[in-house]
Amino acid sequence: MKIKELNQNIKKIVRETGFNIDKEIYRGVYYSKDNLRNIIYSGVYQNKLAILKFYDDPRITDEPTSLYSFLKSNKSKIITAPKIYKKEILSASRGWFIAEKIPVDFSNYNTPLDKKERKEFLNVYLEYRKNFPKKPTRKLLHLEKLSPDNFHVFRINRWFELTQKVEAERMVQKKSLFLDDGFIVLYEKAIEAIRKEFKNRKMIWCHGHFKPHEIFTDKKRSKYYLIDFAHTAMFPEGYELAFIIWSDYLMADKKWNLSYNKWKGGVDDWLIDLEKVANSLGLKKYKSLLRVSLMERVLGTILTDITASDRTDVKKKNGIKLMKKLLEEIL
Repeated sequence: MKIKELNQNIKKIVRETGFNIDKEIYRGVYYSKDNLRNIIYSGVYQNKLAILKFYDDPRITDEPTSLYSFLKSNKSKIITAPKIYKKEILSASRGWFIAEKIPVDFSNYNTPLDKKERKEFLNVYLEYRKNFPKKPTRKLLHLEKLSPDNFHVFRINRWFELTQKVEAERMVQKKSLFLDDGFIVLYEKAIEAIRKEFKNRKMIWCHGHFKPHEIFTDKKRSKYYLIDFAHTAMFPEGYELAFIIWSDYLMADKKWNLSYNKWKGGVDDWLIDLEKVANSLGLKKYKSLLRVSLMERVLGTILTDITASDRTDVKKKNGIKLMKKLLEEIL
């Protein structure tokens, strides 16, 4: 989304709704800072503190509808989401909405979480799973109708294509490549493991982006707000659990300069805690499910979040070294 076009859209929305902008509070990007996918402003709407979010995502999303559907079905006294005041869906990937502003005394978690915070966060996760719609609240896309194994493989291959563009450009510039033949061997083995594990698994309707930064809580830790419903969709069971490790720990690039054994300790801690959650959810053979779900996340981290990102070469190489060793170990 170009800044000029964004500003034109925001001015139109403000003119038509009377939303009074205070300041910009967030910009979301798609892997690199040059790919702006959404922007959020705080302000006032009909004498209420509110936020205005405009999105133009490369992916298909219906965030306003998904948010409304959760609010309608949610019965929890602990977890909620911002009330939606006004919305407009402009296309399958573009739209905007005005919603309740989260109270000022609420804040989201810092990552990585410590042991006490992990326990609290996972209790909130279980509460969310109890209250999230169990069935899709819209017609499914063709991708969501795929079997879990084909769903994962399709997405991973798409990420691989993103990486090839980066690597091809480095070849033209006569720079060293980030990925070597050793990664290709691991990649193929991981794909085989994913196909085997998910062949007889199922797809579930879920938030799709449940992570520490999307949860806001008060100082008493008595009430929680869940935000960012842009990724609500059908995903293979186990995806959300591995996603939690990815969002809290794998993406913590400040830790990529640690030795492998010290860094791996953080992954192990998460796996232990998530096994308890998986058991509570009644997931069958959950140890195998978590291990292979983590493979999918590690592949995604290497291919897109590191190689196709705008991080420095040094940081990329440190991150890839750790992820490759982890992938080799869990294979």
